[in-house]
Formats: sequence, structure tokens, C-alpha cells
Amino acid sequence: MDFLKNTALGLIAAAAAGTLATVIVPRGSMDKTLRAVVGIFVVAVICSPFAQISETELIDGAFVNSDVILSDDSYTAEMQEKMIGIFNSEINSNVKEIASELNINVVSVNSEITVDENCCINIHKIVVNISDCETSAKESLSVKISENLGVPAEVIAE
Repeated sequence: MDFLKNTALGLIAAAAAGTLATVIVPRGSMDKTLRAVVGIFVVAVICSPFAQISETELIDGAFVNSDVILSDDSYTAEMQEKMIGIFNSEINSNVKEIASELNINVVSVNSEITVDENCCINIHKIVVNISDCETSAKESLSVKISENLGVPAEVIAE
């Protein structure tokens, strides 16, 4: 946290010093030169934290500071559950929208979703429970869901 705090304070100080210098120096031929110098100074302050990263850290793909540790293992089961929940709700609303176009009443929508070790979301199957209707309506809903969502759908009439 100190790393981010120090970087932010440095940027604020550089901007304040640049603004003060721009206000103090009278307008004239030096105005453009001063603005260029202030701009370069602020950019240097922004880039200075990255100069502290060693070449081996860049090659390894990990940025390690005393306060900040980023790694590929930061992905948690809680995040997976949240992602699955978001996809479930999106699938649910899409299925209900497709069913309403066909005038079919949806009772429930269940989807089989997994997240693999590469954080890829896999939707295996969608099971839709509908109120009692004709066999042709069940088949047309199943086909329409599969076409629109690209996932096999099973429609069950209660």
C-alpha cells in the first residue's frame, strides 16, 4: 500500500510544482518551453515506479513488491461461484425471452455450468421446465434455445 501511496503523492507533488511554476513564470517566449518541461517532468514521475521493476520480474511475468503480490493463483472459488451466478441469471432471462416470443410459460430454468482451471466458463446443458403444452411447442422452444444460445437445451413439460 505504501508503494501506491508514494506513487500517488509523487504525482500530486509533480503536478502541483508544475502548476506553480506555470503560474509564477510570466507569459512570453518561455511559456511553451516551460509547459514542455513541466509535461516531461510529470511523465517522468509517472514512469519512475516502473523503472524500479527489475528485468527478471518482467520476464517472469510477476510484479512483486513488499505490499503487492500478484500471481495466477489469485483466482478463488468465490469468484467462480459469482461468475456462475451471473451466467445463470443471463441464461434464465434469455430463455424466458425466447419462450415469451413463442407464447410458452416457463416454470424454471436450470443450467449446468462449470469453470475449468483456465477460468473458462463451460455451459454444458440447459434444462427448461414449462407448463403443460403441445409437443411441437416443446420441440420448437428447444431448437430456438439451442440456436440462440449455442447450448443443448432439454425442455420438460410439467
